[in-house]
Amino acid sequence: MPCGFFAYVGCYTTVERQARGRGINVYHVNDTLTEWKHLQNISTPDNPSFLSLDQSGGYLCAVHGDSNHISSYAIDRQNGLLQHRSGVECGGRNPVHLVFDTTNRFIAIPNYADGTLTSVSFDEANGMLGAVTSSATLLGERGPHRIEQHCSHPHGVTFDPAERFLYVPDKGLDRIFVFRFHEGHFRFVDSIPTREGAGPRHIVFHPTKPCAYVINELDCTVTCYRHDSETGKLTPQQVVQALPENYTGNGRGAEIALSPDAKSVLVSLRGADLLSVLSIDNNTGTLFLTQSIGSGGKTPRFFTIVVPTSTLLIAHEASDTIGRVAFTTQGLDVTGIQHCVNVASPSSIVLKLASAQPA
Repeated sequence: MPCGFFAYVGCYTTVERQARGRGINVYHVNDTLTEWKHLQNISTPDNPSFLSLDQSGGYLCAVHGDSNHISSYAIDRQNGLLQHRSGVECGGRNPVHLVFDTTNRFIAIPNYADGTLTSVSFDEANGMLGAVTSSATLLGERGPHRIEQHCSHPHGVTFDPAERFLYVPDKGLDRIFVFRFHEGHFRFVDSIPTREGAGPRHIVFHPTKPCAYVINELDCTVTCYRHDSETGKLTPQQVVQALPENYTGNGRGAEIALSPDAKSVLVSLRGADLLSVLSIDNNTGTLFLTQSIGSGGKTPRFFTIVVPTSTLLIAHEASDTIGRVAFTTQGLDVTGIQHCVNVASPSSIVLKLASAQPA
């Protein structure tokens, strides 16, 4: 029987990022996420800033922010430790996200600095990364923000629930690009404009309703779209502010996820250092803000929901901590965020069920 989880924490490492991290840290975590035992710090190229398991769960891949690199690591089934398998150039600059296709043979990667979407091959038999198989340049008129929208800046890549289409929110162009992705090659389908200055960052899809939700980084809003699963088209239905009404400071939208029961959208907000809950109307799929609480640290760049426990794990990039908070049908636990572990400049957390208790 599984005994807790293995947790993999990526981080920023470079002086240019004002970062303090070192490689990827591996932990064993108990079932309640309250006890974290450090198992490994594996040396990697700079800024292993976003991590993902492959479809088999046997390998971990990392994109390396501010570079042109992606790497893969084999996971020991018994002790969770990582062993480096391969590293290749990803075909673009500053890769920020990644997703494996359904065949587990290709990885799609948005490259923030040069406005491209690229793919590399992946061999599930040995975890080896291969050559770049396809590249698409994202084109359009840049947004109005003078500093953060001077060119295309794709920040996420996500399949719809039927895995027919690939969606790429572009913060720099205020657009969401839609592609078909087959045998490692992209085919352009659509380019959907967002509100000017919104800065779309990440997208999630409702599992049963024809709805998609986008966290907009620059104006801290969430847009609800009607999603046509046959054509891939997104039609905007609503824009909702994710900051509380009485908040008057600056903020940046960061991460977005659906609650385990798919009745709420959860987002993190950097600068404001908040977590917000937006409830989903059961009839229309539209949103209304129901809760905002302090995230428990500085710069909640990323969070993940551990479904078996209905717990959020939050990576606070600027305060070097990972926190946790329970989520129930009433929302986030108002008693606040509980401290898990100190780790330098965390930017991504991946959990995998452990098959045995480490020695």
